Amino acid sequence: MSFAKQFVSSIDANRTVKDELGEAVGKQRARRRISVTDLVNLRQAFFRWTRPDIQPAPERLQLILSGTGFHELFGKLVSTEEYVEQFVEYNEIVGRIDIYDDVPTELKTTGFIPEDIHGERPGYVDQLGMYCAMTGRASGRLVVYKRARYGLAPTLKVFEIAYNDLESIAHEMIRRRDSLRKALDTLKASELPRCEWFELGCDYREICGCESAAPLGRLVGREGAQIVESQTLADSFDKYVRREPSLDPAFKLNDLVFPRRTAFAHKATEDDESVPVVDPAIEVQLARLERRGFSGALFGAIRFGIPGAFSRMPVQLRSLTGWVNTYRGTPTILRTSKFREMVERARLADGFPHYIDRLAFECALTGREFGRVVVYYEQLQGDKFMVYDVAFGGLDKIRAEADRRLQLLEAGADPKELPPCPKWMSKFCDFAPACGCGGEAAHR
Repeated sequence: MSFAKQFVSSIDANRTVKDELGEAVGKQRARRRISVTDLVNLRQAFFRWTRPDIQPAPERLQLILSGTGFHELFGKLVSTEEYVEQFVEYNEIVGRIDIYDDVPTELKTTGFIPEDIHGERPGYVDQLGMYCAMTGRASGRLVVYKRARYGLAPTLKVFEIAYNDLESIAHEMIRRRDSLRKALDTLKASELPRCEWFELGCDYREICGCESAAPLGRLVGREGAQIVESQTLADSFDKYVRREPSLDPAFKLNDLVFPRRTAFAHKATEDDESVPVVDPAIEVQLARLERRGFSGALFGAIRFGIPGAFSRMPVQLRSLTGWVNTYRGTPTILRTSKFREMVERARLADGFPHYIDRLAFECALTGREFGRVVVYYEQLQGDKFMVYDVAFGGLDKIRAEADRRLQLLEAGADPKELPPCPKWMSKFCDFAPACGCGGEAAHR
C-alpha cells in the first residue's frame, strides 16, 4: 500500500485543468517566421497558418503527437543535450534539426518505409537538404522509423545523403519563402503548388483546391543527391537505443519512492555487476519510446500550453537534489498507466500507490499541501487522461519519512531494511525474487 495514503485528506478530479490541457495539446503555437517545414509543402503550410480552426482528426493527432514525443526521446538516447533539437536560421527561415553533431540528422516516423525513399518520400530528402544548406554541410543523415502496426515489428533504417548543389537549394528556399509570404499577405493560395499529401489524407483536402493546382516540383531532384542506406549506422543507433542508462551516484526524488530497488541497484554497481536490460531487442525499445511519445506531448502541453503556468522548483534534502514541476503553482506529476479501466478517485492511492507517494514527497519538500497528478491511460481508445488534485496533511511526517529513507540509502543499509516496492513490480524487477518485494506489503 501507499505510505502517503494515511496523509491524504481529499482527492478531486479537476475538470478545469483537464479541459485546459486538452485544448493546449491540440493547439499549434503561432509561428513568427517561415519554417523549413512550411517550405516542404507550401499549400499545406498556407492553410496551417490561415485556418487554425481545422485540426487533425483525433487518430491522426495522436500519431503526430506520438511522433513529436518519440523524436525527443530518441534524440536523448542517441545523442546529448548539446546536439539535440538544434535551432537554425537562414535568411528569415527557421528550422529545428533533430540532432546536429557532425552533420544534420533528421528523424522521421512513418507507417511505411518505401524501397525508393527519394521517389516516394521526396519531402524527407528536401527537408534534410534545406538543413544542410542552412548549415553549409554537404551531407546529412536521415533516420526513418516505421511504427509497429497490425502485429508487424517496427523498423529503423538510416540513410546517408550527399547533396550536389547547396547553393541551388538555398535559392529555391528563398523563392518558396517569398511565394508563401505573398500568399499569406493576399490570403490567396491559388499560385501555390499542389501538396504531396493531397491524395494521402490531408487535413485541408475539402478546401485546399489541390486538385486544380500545379504539380509540386521537387526541391532536390533525382540528380541532386546520392542516397546510400547505412546498416552500420543503423546498428550503431541500435546500440544506443538498447543501452541501459548509467547509474547516477546521486540520489533523486524517485529513489525515495522505490528505496529498496535503489539500494539493490547501488549494491549491484558496487559489486561491479551490470544491471540487465529487461528486453534488449531494438524493436521492443523503439516501440516503448513511441508509446511514451503521446505522454511526452501531453507534458509539452503542461509545460508550454499556457504561458507562465509551468515552472520548476529546486528541492534539496541533504545529499538529494532535484526539481519539482509545478502547474499554476501546484506540484504536478504526469504518469502513464497501462490499466484498461480508469481508477476511481477514491481508490487512487490503492491503484497508484507510487504516484501518491511521489506527489506526497514533492509536496513535503516544497511545503505545499496540494499536489496534482495527471494520469494518461494509454490502453484506452482516444486521448484518455485525468487530472486529480490531492490534498495532504502531516507534511512534517511525510518529510521525516523521506529523511529516514534517505539516511538508510546514504548509509548503504541492507536493502531489506528499506520499504519494499509494490508487489506487481516484482514481476518485472531485475532483483526479484531476492528483493523480497513480491511477498511483502509495500509500506512499513
